Amino acid sequence: MAAPTALLMVMMCPAAWAAAPALPPQVSPAALTVGDLLTYSVAVPLAPDETIAGPRDQAKFTPWEVRGYREEPGPGVVRVVYALTIFEPGAQTVPGLAIRIADARGKTRVVTAEPARVTVNSVLKQGDQKPADIVGPLAIREKPLAIALNVLVIAVLVLALAAAVWFVVRRRRRRAAEKPEVPEPPDVIALRALSRLRAAGLPEHGKVKAYYTELSEILRMYIAARYGIRTLEETTSRIARALRRHWQATDYAVRFEDLLREADLVKFAKARPDETACHSALEATADLVRETAPPRFTAGEG
Repeated sequence: MAAPTALLMVMMCPAAWAAAPALPPQVSPAALTVGDLLTYSVAVPLAPDETIAGPRDQAKFTPWEVRGYREEPGPGVVRVVYALTIFEPGAQTVPGLAIRIADARGKTRVVTAEPARVTVNSVLKQGDQKPADIVGPLAIREKPLAIALNVLVIAVLVLALAAAVWFVVRRRRRRAAEKPEVPEPPDVIALRALSRLRAAGLPEHGKVKAYYTELSEILRMYIAARYGIRTLEETTSRIARALRRHWQATDYAVRFEDLLREADLVKFAKARPDETACHSALEATADLVRETAPPRFTAGEG
């Protein structure tokens, strides 16, 4: 209890403040108007293990009001900055400030800042005794004919806008009814995805596993969309068995299986093919997609 009591006595006793020279504050502006913000700052020298302990944003500057507080660290010094305001005109004094400093061991000391004098100007003009009365906006008188024309113009614009919106909506609905959306063929989707993968340049950046993972996903999604075979959660062996049921006398099932197993070796067996092999796998996939693409029918064909 002795240490806090002694500290409180040091902070409250002006004679104790005189033990160390008061720090000169900086105020800006030196002259301001009632209600404006005043910046009051003090540069406080600190040892390397010292920090500002108080009063920080709890400081009192009566009759000034504290609107903000911040600290600006610098080499061997911390500048404490207060934003103050006051609503009393005339020559005013910003009271001095007692700043508490603590080191790493908990030992504290107090430094003080000198008061500052500023001029606060009134918002009243010279010779005025009270603020002018608040006057509402003046009424603008318009002729009845002008008012009627304005209303007519606004009504025409609203009707024109409503007609334009109705026309656009009706036209879009008619087009939607005449041209139902046709889903893209699975080979078109797969070839577009392969083109994006080719442009990404993953093998050139050493991302071989990511490259083969994406290649395998594109191939599996194509097989699922083209043949209705469940692929995304199936093993390569099950997919191969399902594909062989589609082709008895062609090598398509074998080619699909070879590409999927090549991707499995990279994803799960840590195989690391070179860039040439990576590009060859993509081109082989694109060729297989083109060869097994569903037939296109043009107008007039049965």
